[in-house]
Amino acid sequence: MKSRKPLFESVIILSCKEMNKKDFEERESFMRRAYNQSNRYAEAWERSKAYGVDPTMLPEQTPLGAHELTARIYNNRQLLEAALPFVDQLYSTVESECIVAICDIDGYLLATRGERLPDKLLQHHTTPGMCWHESVYGANAMGTALAEDRPVHMVGEQHFNHELHGMSCAAAPLHDPHGNLVGSLAIAAYKTEHSPYMLGTVLSIGHAIDKAMILKSEHYRTLLLQEKIAETSNNLIIVTGDDGQIVHLNEAAKSLLVPTGDGPESLQEMFCEKSAALVALNGRKALTDFVEEVKKPGTSEIHHIFWDAHWIEDETNAASTLLLVGRDMTKFVRLERSSKQGERLSTMGKFAAQIAHEIRNPVAVIKLAMQLMLKQEEFSEKSEKKGKMILSELRRIEDLVNHFLNISKPQTPTFELCNIVETLRDTCNLMQNSFLQGNLQLVEHYEEIGMITADCDQLQQVFLNLLNNAIDATPSGGTINVTVRRDEAEPQFVQIVISDTGQGIPEDRLADVFEPFYTTKSRGTGLGLSNAKSIIEAHGGDMEVESAVDHGTVVSIWLPFEPTVS
Repeated sequence: MKSRKPLFESVIILSCKEMNKKDFEERESFMRRAYNQSNRYAEAWERSKAYGVDPTMLPEQTPLGAHELTARIYNNRQLLEAALPFVDQLYSTVESECIVAICDIDGYLLATRGERLPDKLLQHHTTPGMCWHESVYGANAMGTALAEDRPVHMVGEQHFNHELHGMSCAAAPLHDPHGNLVGSLAIAAYKTEHSPYMLGTVLSIGHAIDKAMILKSEHYRTLLLQEKIAETSNNLIIVTGDDGQIVHLNEAAKSLLVPTGDGPESLQEMFCEKSAALVALNGRKALTDFVEEVKKPGTSEIHHIFWDAHWIEDETNAASTLLLVGRDMTKFVRLERSSKQGERLSTMGKFAAQIAHEIRNPVAVIKLAMQLMLKQEEFSEKSEKKGKMILSELRRIEDLVNHFLNISKPQTPTFELCNIVETLRDTCNLMQNSFLQGNLQLVEHYEEIGMITADCDQLQQVFLNLLNNAIDATPSGGTINVTVRRDEAEPQFVQIVISDTGQGIPEDRLADVFEPFYTTKSRGTGLGLSNAKSIIEAHGGDMEVESAVDHGTVVSIWLPFEPTVS
């Protein structure tokens, strides 16, 4: 049996002989549109019947409860933030009585704009929390737009429910930035207010909302990325208003600038008047590499911060924002000082080697001659005493020459297994008489860490020097503490701490303590700490001095620690 052609095709075939070509094309176009219009909602009607929707009466339903509606609004906040400005604009520009609504992917109304007209249907229509899914009302513009993910315009009897036959409704689906369906926008009016432009208007607004969703998503990602960068950055980042009130302080800035607690609310509370922050704020200046020393709250630790300051002008809101970015260059400053010190030591070493070469030989000749004279010739008691004094001073010259030679020779340790605790104990025992003579108390705290790889002789030289410095600086009745422990922050290092309760070193002179020939002692050479630091660095370690006047000095040494079996 041959299949039958659709009715409008049969009509076209029978009539074509009586029409010219132009009339035929116009009639064909009209008949196709009529046929498509009558069948485009057929699937929606079939779904409505399958759902068991009664087309003769309104469904009995109540809006969502306040708690569930609030949760849906929150879950769709990005959609509403993008859509509501357009919804308000659309409603304000339409002159006829209408309702504009936004629903989520399940068909629940999230927001509406429109007159609460007196009939029962529109009272439902304008209530947020009502569901316009096809399973509730049958084929309707909003529900069908969601079901088929396409724009829909239903007029009169195209609606499944008879109560909607007096309405003209247009709806467009809405999508998230990934193209996923998230809801629908609809405009509804009485059929008497019907306009063929309703669908185009809703469709245009729907496209605008989709674009706004993409922009908002990109903006949100940008803000999130900026926040992540700020929080994970090692730089100090501070954002304030033009009055100095702090808007944002990242973790790096908090850890260095803010003591425990809530912390300051403004730059004025945090910084002094000559600081980079207040110079930029009060003078509305942009700064680059403003060098500033910052003391960490609760400690005497000094950090060298290089500040950049930028003013950001928001012409839209007529507001200004100050962005401060601080780079903690403490390690680089120390490295630069060490580098300069190394250069000076190298130059001094070459010079010392030349001087030592020129002095050592004549001093040796003079010393030998004086020793022979004292042995072979007879002198008066007075002359003999002067001769011995000359020998004593010659020995001092030899010691000074040897110091010069120590500087000129690189500190190359001979690595072997070394028990650092035993080495310190032995050194302290050697100096018991010095502690007794100075009426000083020695307190030792040792954590048994086993053997390390080091040059014990060189380390003992360092410990002797540091203990001598502590004894010289501590008045009678004072205390010297010696501690060996694993560094909690860096467990791959062992930490040796020698501290005293002596007179301390002024803050402005701390930076010079490792300089060769710098000393505060009347008879010191100023080479002890310089040599000690060179030895520690040759071991791959580090050495720091902290001190405050009348509060003593703390010398900390870090040595690489790799547990070995003794």
